Amino acid sequence: MIEEILELFDTSASELIESLKEAADESDLETIRQVAHSLKGSAANIGAKALLESIRDIEAACADEDPEAVGEKVRNSIGEYNLLKSEIGR
Repeated sequence: MIEEILELFDTSASELIESLKEAADESDLETIRQVAHSLKGSAANIGAKALLESIRDIEAACADEDPEAVGEKVRNSIGEYNLLKSEIGR
């Protein structure tokens, strides 16, 4: 069952990460905020604390309407996601 949960997370999170990258490339803060919120829920569901915290940072930067900070936070979250994927063998 754990394997199935991780598979579902990997599938949905990878799609959200791609959406996050695209929105960041376009500096679309509203889309970034929406995608980050969805990704935050997925990270929370599997207990991915470091990823969860990095996504909260994205949301805070979006609230501050700081595109440069948002871009940095998105890059940090992508790094956390990649680290998580390697840790769970994906």
